[in-house]
Amino acid sequence: MNDSGDATKTLDTVVTRYRRAERAASWATALFAGLVAAGLILFLPLWQGLLGAVAVLAVFRVPLFTTGGTARLRTTATPTAVRDAFSGSHPPVLILQWAIAEERTATTDGATFELSYLLGLRSITMSTTVAETPAAETDFALRVTAGDKPWGTYGVTLTDQGDETLIEIDVRSDRRFGLRGLPSWLIAQRYYDAALAAHGYTVCARDRSLSLRRR
Repeated sequence: MNDSGDATKTLDTVVTRYRRAERAASWATALFAGLVAAGLILFLPLWQGLLGAVAVLAVFRVPLFTTGGTARLRTTATPTAVRDAFSGSHPPVLILQWAIAEERTATTDGATFELSYLLGLRSITMSTTVAETPAAETDFALRVTAGDKPWGTYGVTLTDQGDETLIEIDVRSDRRFGLRGLPSWLIAQRYYDAALAAHGYTVCARDRSLSLRRR
């Protein structure tokens, strides 16, 4: 993986742009929801306006969406180094999370990340663990929780190709999010490949799906 000063600066630049865009999108979404709710209260009879405002705010919070997908990456790092990266405090698939974390702590089989949002008014702890999957098609699985709740599972297969390592990833989301989280997800898709490239991983293919939750 690329540890040069130029690569670090490039990653910092990508992450800074991502964070600015993500924050702007989050605040714009919240402002839009607030304006719609306020408009309903102002222009409808009081009780209808209040019911409408509550409904609008609730719709933005209802967990409607789930995600999944696959990815294929290449890197000049050895399979052992890649495995160590997934097991440590810099797992490639969570680059946009650990890169903005206030604190990163390695554990025996993963790491924890402390992230804040809403201008530091709220925070959440994200934790990762790596587990062997000898009976499955993948070599190991990276399991992620956020606030002690399941967040996602990444099945990873590593193939040594001599001077490169091929990384095949099967992504399964264990979380659902509402309309208020949709802009942030879309922004992350825009910057994800560039962040990985700056960290020394080439994205050969990536397919991310967004769908309504299944009951």
